[in-house]
Amino acid sequence: MIETARGTVHEWQRDHMGHINVRAYMEFFEEACWQFYAMLGLTASKLRSGDVHLAAVQQNIAYQKELYPGDTIAVRTGVLELREKVLRFRHELYNTETGEVASTCEFTVVCLDPEARRSRPFPAECAEKARPLMIEAK
Repeated sequence: MIETARGTVHEWQRDHMGHINVRAYMEFFEEACWQFYAMLGLTASKLRSGDVHLAAVQQNIAYQKELYPGDTIAVRTGVLELREKVLRFRHELYNTETGEVASTCEFTVVCLDPEARRSRPFPAECAEKARPLMIEAK
């Protein structure tokens, strides 16, 4: 898996039970997504150009450990499945001090043709960059 995000848990992300809210986990995963896409050649400028779009069609989250304000975190990402038009990948959000995984999230995204508004194959260079990042499903 490759590192796709790094950050710190902030006080404003705390909920009424004292640990961070589920919304904060998604913020960390969202930041990791855009870094990961860029690593695959799906950069912000390419997506803004209109040549290709992405649609998240499913997300499955598991929570293993609480995080608290001041904790330093990182996200690592690996590809679970790459089909012609579908990419599945897993993020692991972990506490960098303890090494413990706090949460995992599996994403399924589809490559879209923005003009036809239908799925289309991922660009060849994207698939080439994704293949070496394949990991075993847990």
